[in-house]
Amino acid sequence: MRFPGKGMGWKEFAVAFKDELTRDMITDWAGAVTYSGVMALFPFLLFLVALASLVITPDQAEQIVQQLGQIAPANVTQILGDRIRAVASDSKTGLLTVGAVVALWSASSGVAEVQRALNIIYGVQEGRPFWKARGLALLMTLVAGAIALVAGVVAVAAGPIGDAIGGPLGTALTWLRFPVAGVLMMFLWALLYYVLPDVEQDFKFITPGSVMGVVLWVIASWGFSQYVAHFGSYDATYGSVGGAIVMLLWMWLSSLVLLAGAEANAVIEHKSEEGKRAGAKRLADSGASGTKTEVEEPLEPAGAFSRGEAAGRAAASARGRALAGLAALVGAALWLRRREV
Repeated sequence: MRFPGKGMGWKEFAVAFKDELTRDMITDWAGAVTYSGVMALFPFLLFLVALASLVITPDQAEQIVQQLGQIAPANVTQILGDRIRAVASDSKTGLLTVGAVVALWSASSGVAEVQRALNIIYGVQEGRPFWKARGLALLMTLVAGAIALVAGVVAVAAGPIGDAIGGPLGTALTWLRFPVAGVLMMFLWALLYYVLPDVEQDFKFITPGSVMGVVLWVIASWGFSQYVAHFGSYDATYGSVGGAIVMLLWMWLSSLVLLAGAEANAVIEHKSEEGKRAGAKRLADSGASGTKTEVEEPLEPAGAFSRGEAAGRAAASARGRALAGLAALVGAALWLRRREV
């Protein structure tokens, strides 16, 4: 993988990046990922609380969510905090219960949607059997839960530990908690980009897409949080579903940045002699002369769609699922509001 400025210039990268975002209809796929994420969020919280109960208390789990409130809108942390309290109060919650296993499977549907979007971004069709593709989605759901838990514990525990130690070391420990959590998040995104798409690539702990994505996510989340707090009027406009609307927008923004990071990686790799080519899983091994052997593009079968056509059809389906999910969520919120009245 070559960074912009080595294998390609920054201007060339910016133009190619913009073109690929439009070609792959990233905003539509972000909507589809958001819809699947909404359906998978609360099952994922159930699994995460069950996992967290092995090492931390429910109060500490809620503190982790509150740390997210430093960059995410307050409506988001309130909804997540309420659900964590409700799940944690259930004495039947356990890592090996049937409910937790079902929750894990349901939560993996959100990761599976990311998997489909990444295949579109990398320009490949899913060729793995269902059990393998879904198994990888399940695995990454487990890994995401574990890394999120570790990052949350670091963010929450480092402060009190630093205060107890005191002095320069304690101050450094307090300030380092957020960079450490950020590095863990970059590692998670790099894993998602490496494991989920049906391509062969060398794993890199930190990739340009993961760095760019996490930095943009922090900036975008903080900016959106400030907008909602000082300029937004979602509660006045949408009433009781204002919090749900804010959460949907934040999840869509997060999905968009996640996919944009993958698009950045794909652009850099496709433009590099050392990267992947469209339609090829990996470049052929070097020949005897030491130069790389060109890989012929595979012929498309009769009736096959081009990458742009396939992306368009997939994005149209994704757009429909996103709209259906939004309608279902708003309808559920209104129904709950009527019950309260």
